[in-house]
Parts: sequence; C-alpha cells; structure tokens
Amino acid sequence: MKQVFPHIQIGLYDDEHVIVVVSDYELADFIEDYLGDDCDLPYDYRTTLERPGGEIVTLYFPTSARLQEIEDSLTKLSSEEIERIYRLNN
Repeated sequence: MKQVFPHIQIGLYDDEHVIVVVSDYELADFIEDYLGDDCDLPYDYRTTLERPGGEIVTLYFPTSARLQEIEDSLTKLSSEEIERIYRLNN
C-alpha cells in the first residue's frame, strides 16, 4: 500500500483490483464523489471496518481501473482540503 495523503492509501487487492483505503467515513464519501463524478472513475463496491472513533473504508475498483490513473487523480486534491474534511469527525 502506498500512502497518497494522510488518511488515504492506494494499492492492489489480489493483484488485479485497485483499492483505495480511507481512514474516515466522511473523507471516504468525499473521495467517492470526487473519483466517480469528477474523474469518471467509479468504484465497484466498498467495505467498512470499525475502528475506535470511526470507520476505515476500502473502495474496490473494477479490474479495468488503472492504479496510476486513480493515484494521479487523487494527487490533484489539496492536502489542506483532505485534512479539513478528516477533522470534521476526528
């Protein structure tokens, strides 16, 4: 897994599905909307794992999704905006 921003990691699941792991529910919603609506990179499904004080959300992308394309899209986001959204619940 590669750390893209604090609270956001990207990697591969089963060597074929790109996954994005987000350590906050609100931030995950923002990332979902951004990737799906603004970048036309919708995910297939998501899972959540409870953690003290919140949830860890994992977004699973279709096999046609390219890791570099998703990572490039994420790095266009502002680190200040990521931190602001994360702080809403944490």
